This record gives sequence, structure tokens and C-alpha cells, in this order.
Amino acid sequence: MLADRYELSNVKAALLPPNRITPFPTAEDRPAWEALLPETRERWIALAEQYKDYVWPALKVEHYMAYWRSGELDTRSRSVFERRSVLGILALAECIEGKGRFLDQVINGIFVICEETTWVPPLHRLHAKENMQECMPDASDHIVELVTSATSDLLIWIRYTMRQWLDAVSPRICRRIAAEVRERLLVPYMKKDDYWWMGFLEGVRVNNWNPWCNSSALMGFLLLEEDPDVRAAAVHKIMRSLDAFIHTYSPDGCCDEGPGYWGPSGGGLYVALELLAAATGGAVDVFDEPLIGDIGNYIYKAHIHERYFVDFADGDVKPLIGGAVMYRYGKSTGDIRLQNLGASLPEGEPVIHIWFEMYAQLHALFQERERLEAGAKAPYVRDAWLPSAQVMTARQREGSEQGLFLAAKGGHNLESHNHNDVGSFMVFVDGRPLFVDVGTEEYTAQTFGPDRYELWYLQSQYHNLPTVRGVLQRNGAAYRAKDSAYEAEAAAAAGGASRLSLDIADAYPEAAGIRAWRRTFELARADRPQVEVTDRFELSGETADIFYSLMTPCEPVPAADGTIRFEYAPGAWAVLEFDEAHLEASVEVIANMESRLIRNWGERMNRIVLREKEPVAAGTRTIRIYRQADKHDGSTLGQKGDDSDVSS
Repeated sequence: MLADRYELSNVKAALLPPNRITPFPTAEDRPAWEALLPETRERWIALAEQYKDYVWPALKVEHYMAYWRSGELDTRSRSVFERRSVLGILALAECIEGKGRFLDQVINGIFVICEETTWVPPLHRLHAKENMQECMPDASDHIVELVTSATSDLLIWIRYTMRQWLDAVSPRICRRIAAEVRERLLVPYMKKDDYWWMGFLEGVRVNNWNPWCNSSALMGFLLLEEDPDVRAAAVHKIMRSLDAFIHTYSPDGCCDEGPGYWGPSGGGLYVALELLAAATGGAVDVFDEPLIGDIGNYIYKAHIHERYFVDFADGDVKPLIGGAVMYRYGKSTGDIRLQNLGASLPEGEPVIHIWFEMYAQLHALFQERERLEAGAKAPYVRDAWLPSAQVMTARQREGSEQGLFLAAKGGHNLESHNHNDVGSFMVFVDGRPLFVDVGTEEYTAQTFGPDRYELWYLQSQYHNLPTVRGVLQRNGAAYRAKDSAYEAEAAAAAGGASRLSLDIADAYPEAAGIRAWRRTFELARADRPQVEVTDRFELSGETADIFYSLMTPCEPVPAADGTIRFEYAPGAWAVLEFDEAHLEASVEVIANMESRLIRNWGERMNRIVLREKEPVAAGTRTIRIYRQADKHDGSTLGQKGDDSDVSS
């Protein structure tokens, strides 16, 4: 798409020199920085004041070695991310205030990071292929990976915005930034073609690493590389690598890594395309390509309400995605719904112990006023169907979070950041969670190791799925849904229905003894709106060892009529109907939630288990979910131990 349309000679001729690539005002442009919203200026300055006397944390070798000893990553990662986040906060606050109060600490932070032996974390050392079991950091570890890319992004844009002020202290500061970015990012980028994420290796599928690393490398080559031949060759190589990413992307625009990874994936692709267009005066521009538009509009199809998104695969139901990149993406592709979603979502405070993206923060600052003045609301699309990924979303009414929301998926179990979840679904009510995809925990060595699927939250039995004979879904491309059929009836007086039907039998190994398992999801809007999930199954022989899991952060309350009710918001109740004649309900409380799950859901999660009462070889089971206006009083449904440990 890119390299085929734009040859190297055309790119070289179109590239602007570094001093003409000016996406943001520099710090000495006081009118521009002082025109930022007063409350935004005050917020960033107040944040920085917390770190005016900050003691920069040490990076201990024992914490680096911990990965090889125990698989633990968090201790070192917290210090690495904290250093970068604090530096970013101090730099932006200094640009905003312009009084020099934070300048010394900015310089401290620059040198602290530049003096790090390596920017490559232990987990990403595995991508180097050489010395993978060496537990000591070394300067020879310089490879192009995510932390190196994000660190380069931070330093490049500090140099861009503050260069005049830093040079006034000493020209060595910006020279040091340029030297470190060249040595750690730009030289390794041009030296190798066999990084797996580049997309040049046959049969190796790329993911969010591709646009993430490529966009940071592009920033470096555009702003730091002085040799025009090297610069043009690097930019064209980046374009070829981005082509590999685009080529392997789902043809319907779905990010199979989930919305949490859309930021560096689809959003990262946008950043790279935005930079290419800006650096060539608009000569390189593929925003008219349908797939580029679909990669962008996926994110509003996966949007539920406020910060809630459909979180299939690894990720968070409330991902750290800012609205600014969506807003710009929508403007570039002419998609007003994407633009409106971006305008409606606040950026939020920077999170200290995670990525600090300087380029993204600068855009958010200088577009904040425009986005707010747009007065836009999220589009809340009524129906979406992504046929290649087999993902559907449907809501009760277009343009509103009120009522029922359904998301369901087929697909396969070799998706990027895969969970074994073929045939799972989510239900929200009035924009609040009812039946959910739990998501993932903080990453450890196990997350990406051979024992990945021993983690409970990746298993099918902890998704909204059936389990037969104790056999769980397996990971791998062969474990997939088939014979999918989707229909969205037109909105009319009767409201219309949206439904997806698919056979999920092949998602389970033969030991489950499933001959056919057709699961149908329907959001019915007429009369009493409801979500209906119907399972029609045929087994190789009778068994009573069948149960259906339903994951909910809400407290289940039994009712006299045999239903289960949930207070999903204060004074607002939803109802679950199930086949009481054949199924018996119980609740398991999952109390061993850790930090990442707690951030999304609170201290605990409930798993409702609907278990077959008698042996059966075939049957049809249906659950129905709808809103109940009245408040229901009842006792707590019988539970299996309030401190159930489901980690094994």
C-alpha cells in the first residue's frame, strides 16, 4: 500500500528537512503554551510540583535478574516507567510554566535515563535471539523493542520542544539525547531486517509491536538523521514494514488484540501515517484507503459507554486510550463518528507506572480546546458486524447508552494476545457491566510462556462459555467457530433484532465429545427488550458433566420466581432467566483478584455456574437477560466458599 505507491526516489524528493517538521509549538513560543486551557495548565504544574525534589529510583540488577529467577517483572518495570513518566510530567510542566523551576529536574531525568545500561527489559531480551539466558544487562543488548521505542519518543520530543532552553544550559544535553536514540534505536533499526515484528520474515505474523516500533523509529529518523540518503532509505524501510502490518490486519478492521491494544496498533498505525503525511507535505497519504478507515472505525464499534470497551483478548475493559488520536484519525479519514468519539473521551491523568507517550500528550494538549468546543458525544452505533473476526456488537438504540448492549465473538484461539474464548459474549445495561470478559492480569514471564493457559482468566471456563466433561477449549488456529450467520433487522416500529449464530464445537478437543454446538446470540428490541443466548448441542454420549459459566462483577440475588437478579447500578436491576427444570445455579466468588483486575472490576468477581441436573446427549438451553424496573429484595444465592481460589 505504501511502498508500492511511493517509490524510494519519490519519498526522498518529498521529505521535508528536520527543521520544517513542526507539529507542535516549541517551548519558547510562549503565546502558544499560554493559550492552553487554564485548568489544564494548573493541573500539569500541580502534578510536576509533586516531583520538584524527586529522588530518581535506582534500577537494581537484582530486580533485572528476578525475571530469570522467579518470572517477576513488576518491581523493575515500575521504576523504569516511573522515571519516564516523571520526566514527561516535569518537561511538560516546564514548557507550560516557562519559569525554569523544573528545568534542573528535567536535565536530571534525561541523564538518568541516558545512563541506563539498557532500555530493553528482561522479557523483551528474548526477542534478541542472542544470549537469551544471560541474566545481566549489557550495552550490547540494544535492540528495537517497545520500551526502547517509547523512551526514544519521550526524549525526541523533549529535545524538540525544549532544545533552545536545554542548549542554553549546555549543547551536550541535546547531543546526548540524539546520540543515545541513534545508538539504541536508529542504528539497530537499519542494521537488522529480522526483527519478528518488522514483517519481513515469512510466516511470522506481526501485531501492535509493528506500528509502535515503526512510529518511534520514524520520529527519530525524521528529526535526528542528517544524511538525506540514510533518512530516505530508513523512511522507505519503515513504509515497507508498515505494509506488512496492514497486509496481515483483519480485512474488516478488527483489532483482534482487543481495544486496549488498538492504541498502539490501529492508533500507532495512524501516528505513523500522520507523521509520513506531515513530513512529506501531504505527498504520502493513504487515508483514503478503505482498510485504513475500517481500522479506525473499529474502535467506536467496540465502544460501550464512557471508558468501557469490548475487551476480548488481553486487555482492560477500561483501557488507557485517549480520545485525541481518535479525533485526529477521524479528521484524517473524514469519519465524523470516530471524530466524535475522540472528542467525547477525556485524556485522563498520566499513570505513573505505565507508558508515558510524549507525542500523544503534546497532541492532546494542543487539540484539547478544539475537541471540547466540538461538544460531541459518542456515536453509540446500533449494530456492528466484523465478518473476518466474527465479532458482533448491538445496542438497544442508536445514539444512546441506555438499554441493553450485547457483544459476542466467534473467531479462533490463535488470535494475538489470545484467550480461549470462542463463542463468548458480554452484556452491559445502561452502559454498566453485567456479564463480562474479565480481561487479564499484570504480565509475568508465565503470561508469554508455555504455561500461559494455566492462568485462570485465559481459560474458557472463566469466560461466558459452556464446559463439557471438564474439557476446556484449547489454544491454536484449529480451535475455531464455523458456519457463522449474522443478521441485523432494520430498525422499525417493532424495533428489529440483531443476532449471530455459529457452531463452536471445533473450539473444544475431541475429549469433550461434542458433535455439534450451535450458539445463537440475539438482542431483541421489540416488546420487552432482552438478550437471549441459546445453545443447541449434540454430544457423542450422555453426560451430566456440563456447566455454563457467567462472569459478573455484580452481586447475584435469587428471586422467588427462579430468576437471578443483579443491581448493576444503584436502584437499577437486571434479570437472568434460565431453564430451571434442567439447570441448577450456584455462585463461586473469585477473591484472588490482583492489581490489574481490581482496577477494572473491584476486589472480586462472581462466576455463576449453571449445571445440568441429569445426563443428556442433546438439548437446547436458553438464557434471557433483561432490565427490571423494580428493586428486588432477596437473600444471597448459595455460594461455594467466599474465598474460592480459582488460580489452578
